[in-house]
Amino acid sequence: MLPSPSQLRPQTELPFAPRPELRLVPRTNRVAVILNANAKRVNERVKRTMGEVVPAGDLFYCHTLEEAEGHVRTILEQRYGTVLMGGGDGTIATTINLLVKQAEKMGRGDFRHALPDLGILRLGTGNGLANMTGAGRPTDDVARLLAGERPKAHVLRLIEDVESGWVYPFASLGYDAQVLNDYVDTVKSTKTAVGKAVMKTLPGYFWAIGTRTIPTELKQERARVRVVARGRASILDPETAEEIPLEAGATLFEGTARAVAMGTSPFYGYGLKALPHALRRTDRFHIRVSAASISYLLSHLPSLWKGSLKSPDIVDFLVEGADVESSVPLPMQMAGDARGRTDKISVRLHERCFRLLEGT
Repeated sequence: MLPSPSQLRPQTELPFAPRPELRLVPRTNRVAVILNANAKRVNERVKRTMGEVVPAGDLFYCHTLEEAEGHVRTILEQRYGTVLMGGGDGTIATTINLLVKQAEKMGRGDFRHALPDLGILRLGTGNGLANMTGAGRPTDDVARLLAGERPKAHVLRLIEDVESGWVYPFASLGYDAQVLNDYVDTVKSTKTAVGKAVMKTLPGYFWAIGTRTIPTELKQERARVRVVARGRASILDPETAEEIPLEAGATLFEGTARAVAMGTSPFYGYGLKALPHALRRTDRFHIRVSAASISYLLSHLPSLWKGSLKSPDIVDFLVEGADVESSVPLPMQMAGDARGRTDKISVRLHERCFRLLEGT
């Protein structure tokens, strides 16, 4: 669940000057529901139920990226106050990026178009963000909002890839991205419909780990990784999790590592709390550097899943931004979508943020 505002560290001075939002026309109380028509769980039953609950003009299905762009433009032009999004974490991240970019296009001078509140519907495979908000049955969540219920809203900050401008709630380089790549390859290589259905589940991930990821890890060259802070940063005491401030621009880590994960959301798919300190502050995001082997992590799976695993091979930081360099290209994922391999990435907190509704 999301923390209450009183539990969050107050936001200090930001490393940028956010431009004011354009609010010449107040947002309406209308609720838009935008769904990935290709998502596994957006089946005929869900479509039928949504059609019975949501007014036709407020329900948007996306079959292609171009269609999604058009729907997002309509949603912003019509000043919807809330957007409920259904699909996996990759779909959610894509929709968020479309909203941010379209709002920028619709700005006037130094003023930017206001962003809607966001709700997450549990209709994807991963559902990392849905785990963060405590989303329930999608049709029940939609019905409650349309009936006038206003759940608590909390700040959702995002990480920006400096080179591409893409924003996302979590990403990683290394073996957890390798697991994702291996999982996708395993699903693609499965020939039967029944086999594919089985592989598109949590056991499918573990099958990919055992048959592909671990053998690959045993053979491949170990990466030397360097992580340098962009702006202010702190390291977390491995026992107490107390913040220890570091100099701005400090070298956070230099040595052999197997994974570098980052996020403003604690969860990956299936409730895996991979970044347990992601919600600790609204002016920083969590970076975790791991030199632990996959076999070690699997042998400590319960504590890893709950986010309570402690190890001298795992180091945690809270940062405004960072440059990550590797001696060899590492697999990368953003919001659960494979992004090939890279040997360097620069990231920072994105200046815009959303209000994320709890319980959706």
